[in-house]
Amino acid sequence: MKLRTKILWISCLAVLAATLISGGMILGMTAENLKNEAVLKAYQDFYELTGEMNSGLTNINQSEMIQTWLEYFFKTKVNTDKQREDHTICFYRTDQESDGSHYKEIYNHTSLSAEELYHLEYKFYSDGFGKSEMQYGGHSYIVFCYDKVPDIFVYRIQDMNSVLGRIRQLGIYIAAITALVITFAILILYFLLKRVLLPLQELNETTKRLAEGDYHQRVIVRSKDEIGQLEESFNKMAEAVEHSTQELAESERRKTLFMGNLTHELKTPMTAISGYAQTLLNVKLDREDEEEALHYIYEECGRLERLSKKMMKLLELDRDTSLNLTDIPVRRLFEAAERSCEAILKEKDVRLEILENGEHFLMDMDLMTDVMINLIDNSVKASEKGGRILLQAYNRCIEVQDFGRGIPEEEKEKIMEPFYMIDKSRSRKSGGAGLGLALTAVILKQHHISLKIESQVGEGTRMILQFV
Repeated sequence: MKLRTKILWISCLAVLAATLISGGMILGMTAENLKNEAVLKAYQDFYELTGEMNSGLTNINQSEMIQTWLEYFFKTKVNTDKQREDHTICFYRTDQESDGSHYKEIYNHTSLSAEELYHLEYKFYSDGFGKSEMQYGGHSYIVFCYDKVPDIFVYRIQDMNSVLGRIRQLGIYIAAITALVITFAILILYFLLKRVLLPLQELNETTKRLAEGDYHQRVIVRSKDEIGQLEESFNKMAEAVEHSTQELAESERRKTLFMGNLTHELKTPMTAISGYAQTLLNVKLDREDEEEALHYIYEECGRLERLSKKMMKLLELDRDTSLNLTDIPVRRLFEAAERSCEAILKEKDVRLEILENGEHFLMDMDLMTDVMINLIDNSVKASEKGGRILLQAYNRCIEVQDFGRGIPEEEKEKIMEPFYMIDKSRSRKSGGAGLGLALTAVILKQHHISLKIESQVGEGTRMILQFV
């Protein structure tokens, strides 16, 4: 069963229950009021009638005179009122028997006998009036009795069927109103739920398309209520899923490219090593050529070792592992990098100039030392013999500047990719594999440090590291 159908059924049942309860309460209270009103009106009329009768009997003492006067009173007084004529009864007791069988009928336009009325169970009050209920001929009656005057019994019969008819009619009206209310409630709830749940239906369809791989799908936020908040949350989730999917796809692309480039880079030294090894095994060389071949094999093995170490570090750092950052003085970082690069600086006769003013940065000392070494190494490769490199710190920045060949504009975005080399022949001669800057980019990302490259061909390059 759909959610809309469930809500519609529950709402209709709730409306029906509320309408029936309220209608039942209204009907019950109204019915009670109508009954009480009819009874009270009949009692008041009966009270007035018996009061007039008592006034007329004040000065009459003889039994014959009392009966004659009663006949005259009821014929003249009651016959003038149709309601009294049909509902008033008077009997006169002719002896002292109390079983109701020795009563003279003074006035009675009903089929009820004195004996039937006498044997009803009355509830008498202090003013001499009694009240009882009876069923006769399929009708309900309220019977009032007055026997305060000796030997005179006066009854008032109040037919309650007219009241019950009005109550039944009221019940029919309430049932019709209830049916009308339920019908309108169903129609209103149907269209209201259709409108309210439309965003959920769209959300469901969009979710299905998202699950099928269409990550560009979004829902339109039409309101600021809970459903609108759900739509906003869904859009944020869809954006996160799309972003994660794109990152995974990009990561997969980079890994594929990485493995392809790695295979290519490994193929060259392995081919050379294999070739020299076969030469040593199959050809008898003189001592000098043999040493040269072994030296080349040794260099290529060292290159493979450096390549594997950088590759492993690059893969390890690319897992977004958290780093334990400490406050490190920049001077200590610069000195560590200078010691590590001392050999390559001397080899090319390049001077390293250091400028710092006691700056401190949060960093991982070992990883940032690798960054400095990679940047200085690239600057040395780009510099001419006898050149200089400027290493300085200022305003939460570290800058490595050389005055060498520079980087073409179209190459700036590519140099951070693994295995990318601007001058491949020169890099291979110097033992490079194009992993240095790729490793640098990953380390800087882990430190939330941005890298800005400013370079002019023939004038040099500035690598600017901006700390957060």
